Formats: sequence, C-alpha cells, structure tokens
Amino acid sequence: MNLLQIDPDSLMSSMMSAINEINPDDLAFLFASGKSELEIRNQIGLHLHRNVQSGQIVTREWLRHDLAILEHGEPKLLIEGKSWIHVDAVNPSKMHSGKKSIVYGLEQDIKKMLETEKKYSEINKFITIILFTVDVERATKARAKEAAITYAESHRRGINAHENATELAGRGRGALSDLLSRFGVVKRDSLNTGYYHEFRVEADFFLLKPATINISEQS
Repeated sequence: MNLLQIDPDSLMSSMMSAINEINPDDLAFLFASGKSELEIRNQIGLHLHRNVQSGQIVTREWLRHDLAILEHGEPKLLIEGKSWIHVDAVNPSKMHSGKKSIVYGLEQDIKKMLETEKKYSEINKFITIILFTVDVERATKARAKEAAITYAESHRRGINAHENATELAGRGRGALSDLLSRFGVVKRDSLNTGYYHEFRVEADFFLLKPATINISEQS
C-alpha cells in the first residue's frame, strides 16, 4: 500500500468494507446509545492493520491523531474522525458558530494534521465524518428514555421540523456535503444500519481529503 498515493476512492472503499463487517443491528445499537466515532475508528483501524505491508504500522491516538499509519517509524497517513447527528447539520448555528460547531471541529483537525506534517515529510491526510438519526417519531418520550436513546429529544425535534427521519437525514447529508466540498474532496455513502429495538437508524459516512489551503478562508 503506497500510503502517500492512496486516493479518496480507494480509502473510502476500504473503510466501507471495514464498517460493513459490523452487523446492521449492532451498528444501530452503537449509534442509538451514543456517538460512536471511536468504535468506527477501531473497526477501520483493524481493517487497515490486516492489510498494510511489512514496515507499515497502524496505530491509534498517535500524537493525538485518531488513526495513523507509520512507515519505518514516520507518519505517512493520518485520519481524524468526527460524529454528529443529522439535525446538527441542518442547524446553521451548530454548523458555523462557536467552538462546538462543525466548522470549528473540522478546522481544528486540519490544523492538527498540518502541525504534525511540519515535523515530518509529506503526509496523506483524511477526516471521516458520521451523521446519524434514530427514528423516535412514533415513540413516546417515556419509551425513548426507557430505551436509553442518546440525543432522543434532539432527534425528535429534527424529525418534527423536517417531516420525517428520512427527510431530515437527506437534508442533513446535503448540507454537510455542501460544507465539506469547500474544504476538499468529499466521498459519501450510506451505512447499512438496522434497528435498535423498534427504532430504525439512518447513518451516513463521509470521507474528506482536505485541500492544501489556508483554512481560515473557510470560516
């Protein structure tokens, strides 16, 4: 695997193969019970670990990077991971304003990777982003609480504001796709999610290869 030449299409294919190894209902459980970027990170890391060449090492939390592949001790590929819910992506304030915004989170990850790159030779850099919705529309608040669904009321507000969970997810993925395209090359696919108890889960997976630009222009 030539780590400096791996392109977004190839890496996206590898990552989707990794995630698709997870049972759809298990994937639904991960999303319904909280943000799951670490679990997805670990699954991708295992898949990469099985497929790297001699002399290439897959590691987690290397210099605060979610995933890194080292070649003879030097970083050649860095991956950061983010996770939000679809309703975040349709909220302009959550998208753009403040240190908890999606834009701020992306910019900080890009800055972190660029800082590491200054200390080494060229590094291939990527960010993964997950958006998800748990369809609580037909459930009572008591039932959603009983099932311990994380962000249940945020999901409910988003669903009510956008007709249904499918419509909310579609608008969220569209808004995030538009935003990410300002940062670089974007790939997206829907995840094969199933049900957590009676609750259907929708999730989207994005891969961003940031362009070499002054990211302050994006804010």
